[in-house]
Amino acid sequence: MKKTLALLLAASMFASAFAAEFGGTLGESVEIYTNDFDPVAMEEKTKLTLFFRTPLGPSSYFVAEGKVAPTYDVNDISEFGDGDFLCPIDLTLFKYAYSMKTGASSSLNIAAGRFGIVDASGYILNLPADALSVSYNSQNIVAGGYVGYTGLQNGINTVLLNGDLDDVDNDYYFCSSPFLLGQASVTFPYLFLNQSLGVEGLCAIGTKGPNGDNTDYNRFYGTLSLAGVLGARKFYNLSTTFGAEVIDGDFDKVSNLTQLSFTCYIPEFYDCQLTFSGVYASGEQGPFAAFKGISSIESSFAMYAPDYSGLIKAGACATVKPMVNMLASLGADVIISCPDDSFEYAGVQVYGGLIYQIYTDLELGLSLHQYIGDDDKDNETSLTLGATLAF
Repeated sequence: MKKTLALLLAASMFASAFAAEFGGTLGESVEIYTNDFDPVAMEEKTKLTLFFRTPLGPSSYFVAEGKVAPTYDVNDISEFGDGDFLCPIDLTLFKYAYSMKTGASSSLNIAAGRFGIVDASGYILNLPADALSVSYNSQNIVAGGYVGYTGLQNGINTVLLNGDLDDVDNDYYFCSSPFLLGQASVTFPYLFLNQSLGVEGLCAIGTKGPNGDNTDYNRFYGTLSLAGVLGARKFYNLSTTFGAEVIDGDFDKVSNLTQLSFTCYIPEFYDCQLTFSGVYASGEQGPFAAFKGISSIESSFAMYAPDYSGLIKAGACATVKPMVNMLASLGADVIISCPDDSFEYAGVQVYGGLIYQIYTDLELGLSLHQYIGDDDKDNETSLTLGATLAF
């Protein structure tokens, strides 16, 4: 009997190993950027990503992904040898996932390990974290939550706003600022007239970690979102978030971030997708404090791009597929600065890109942007060429 069980276990392990997937990508990019062409700077980056995925039964799997990205950045290409070299090494994904059917169209999903998390608005939090998540999905409700920790991520790639960091001198890996993250959300898909309603609560609780001490620095957010169909091939997404900081037990005022976007699909014209969007992140205006997210998310292509705080950004972008294996994009935004009760023009940006998939495993990319600011020091012109090979 014991021999039979051993043979069955060995056969099961062999089957899982045979079903395992291995692969990766190798990418190379060169960006030339400048502030009014005096001087001209360059960043060269090579990125190697490797992944592994294997089933652990009919309802679960394990997946891992790591990357190394040696980067050379020089402020003046006429002095090429005086640049800065970084080589961040990161484990971006290390996750066990389990899914269990609880009905004909419902399931319970559990994930544990390191994986990416993002907030409902997309402007507050976007990073990998060591976390445990649970969700329940059905036709009428999607509910779930997670708890996570940021203090073991690579601080070169994971930047937490206003997070404490000890002095570090490491070009490969140092622990990021430590916060405990907590999130709970519930969404009602197609609650009425093809409209979906969502509610999310999110918090970042400061703690002491291997590389920093955020004790007594906490942030809390509540988001209400509404998304749905406006007609044939027309969709919208609206969300508003109220945030608050509690520092050493003191609470001042709430802040607000509101975003609205409209998207229209025109498949008969090269699979065109046209999107109009706007976002407001409060400054010190009336009842509001300056909005502050959790992770650093740049709001523009300016040379010294701010995060989403004290600004209004409005614009439009379009994507088309002139060929089956090619995607082109073009967009423009206007940015208004409002750190206090005044509203002032900050700048305008135009950007575009082209992705050409030559073969199934080889992709070429071209992107460019131009930011023209009210202050000349914010101007930036950038051109990036890149290639990615999958294997």
